[in-house]
Amino acid sequence: MRNFVIYLILFLFFSNHSHSQINGLKLIGNEKLNSGFFIGRDTYGAVYSIQNNEFRKQDTQQQANYKNITLGNLHEVDLQNPLQIVLFYKEMNSVVLLDRQLNETYRFNFSETNPELLPQQVRLASQNRLWIFDLTSQKLGLYDYQKKVFRPITVAFEHPIVYAQSDYNYFYWMDNKYDLFVSNLFGKINYLGKVPEHDALQIVSSKEILLKKGNVLSLFNLEKETSQIIPVKEKSFKNFYYSEQNLSIFTDNEIRTYKITLP
Repeated sequence: MRNFVIYLILFLFFSNHSHSQINGLKLIGNEKLNSGFFIGRDTYGAVYSIQNNEFRKQDTQQQANYKNITLGNLHEVDLQNPLQIVLFYKEMNSVVLLDRQLNETYRFNFSETNPELLPQQVRLASQNRLWIFDLTSQKLGLYDYQKKVFRPITVAFEHPIVYAQSDYNYFYWMDNKYDLFVSNLFGKINYLGKVPEHDALQIVSSKEILLKKGNVLSLFNLEKETSQIIPVKEKSFKNFYYSEQNLSIFTDNEIRTYKITLP
């Protein structure tokens, strides 16, 4: 009966798209996570999590943490650069930049420096800038945090953002219609495709995304509209994080990391 339920879930999830299975997963690490919500892992192997509104870093050499009760709840974390981590405190309209030891390098409150701005999304961009989606203007732009200047680069968005991800040169977002887009530093927008229903996602490239639906993890090709199941061994898991051919799976109290080569 149990196997039947698993197969039924897989059938319902992938019935609208052709699919296969990705082979070659190799378990390379298994470690306990004391507690908290798993955020991700950096290129140096450190693990990041949040517990009781405290941002934590854990690796083989040290444990570090950052907490600022005056800024309210920690809303988002950008781990793109482990030497310059971005913490966004949405309630207080504030951003903190941390170095590798989780020491503050910058802290600013948009209500004080740029009262016209009401950021919904904040991500690290290139050349001392942040990607910011401003709710007031409904525009995406670049914020120079040294000069404290915001420059919109797009027209107003038609639909609300429900997910965002970025690197230094590109900002990706999914709207409430499940449509996925990308903008470059000059504000050129490209439509990437329709995202299937999911519980969690991570963008791998402009053509591929990782999707979690229930306890099924898959790689979805936006152009071909095909899915490949990733056969993780965990029967249930809360979150996942992919970086540089390493796939980390977070369960209730541990992180299992696989080496994986995505097609």
